[in-house]
Amino acid sequence: MNKAIYYGIRDVRVEDVPEPEIGPGQVKIAIKYCGICGSDLHEYLHGPFPNTVFGHEACGTITAVGAGVNGFSVGERVCSVFPGAFAQAIVCPQQQLLKIPDSMSWERAALLEPLAGAAYAIERGNIQPSDTVFIAGAGPVGLMVLLGLKAMGVQTIYMTDMVAQRRRKAEELGAALVWDPLETKTPAKIKTLTNGRGVDIAVEAVGVEASLKDCLASTRQRGTVVVQGIFTQRAMVHMFGFVVRETTMIGTNAINPALAHKWLSDGAIAPERIVTDMVPLADIVSNGFEALAGPDKRAIKILIHN
Repeated sequence: MNKAIYYGIRDVRVEDVPEPEIGPGQVKIAIKYCGICGSDLHEYLHGPFPNTVFGHEACGTITAVGAGVNGFSVGERVCSVFPGAFAQAIVCPQQQLLKIPDSMSWERAALLEPLAGAAYAIERGNIQPSDTVFIAGAGPVGLMVLLGLKAMGVQTIYMTDMVAQRRRKAEELGAALVWDPLETKTPAKIKTLTNGRGVDIAVEAVGVEASLKDCLASTRQRGTVVVQGIFTQRAMVHMFGFVVRETTMIGTNAINPALAHKWLSDGAIAPERIVTDMVPLADIVSNGFEALAGPDKRAIKILIHN
């Protein structure tokens, strides 16, 4: 079978490898789609993380079940949150599977895992429907947070991004106002929009110093900053405002699949609307990773298919 193998920075190769062998408590899945996560792109460009999760946003059909597996059977449609799914098939522990109904499209199912990351961030931040929220970054991470907030009834959501296409997508998906942080000073804009108060919650969804500073400077007294972006460089942050405003800053690095599954099943949001490209596994480098890393930034979310 074909599988994308990570060898190093900007060195991913699609190779013919043996079919994975199933063991006790495991399920074998024929992969339909696997999304390229921001963490996958970071590994491609900067090197692997500890406990690498390269290729983990997958959905497909069960083709075999191992001894001791309960609740799953051949032919069922599932989402997998287990690494190694840039491949035609994967063997996965049953604990890292979630059934999906026949009525849910494969494209929507493929977005469950990133939406689950947004669900966890929203939960960790204790965001309430009445809160005013600012999201720095309208890439896949920020757009998933936007969709999660819309699913739970948050009305006032401001966003920033330097890329025009991403700003347009954020507006399409329901952001109240979106602007380019290079052209408009975000903290001043937020203060104007909130009559000097600041937002209740700010979500950092980029992983760069400038957007973190915007988040910290845009929250109200005793507000909260949720950091979901992946930082590959140190951020130098002036702590005076953080201290005097008694800001709470929370890092998030997990998922809540059950909440994301509920949002998808309710049909209140359509996360597949952020997908810009569906690329065959054979082209994962040229039309996948390199498209996301390229200068034009046209691509937002790419699904790899078999």
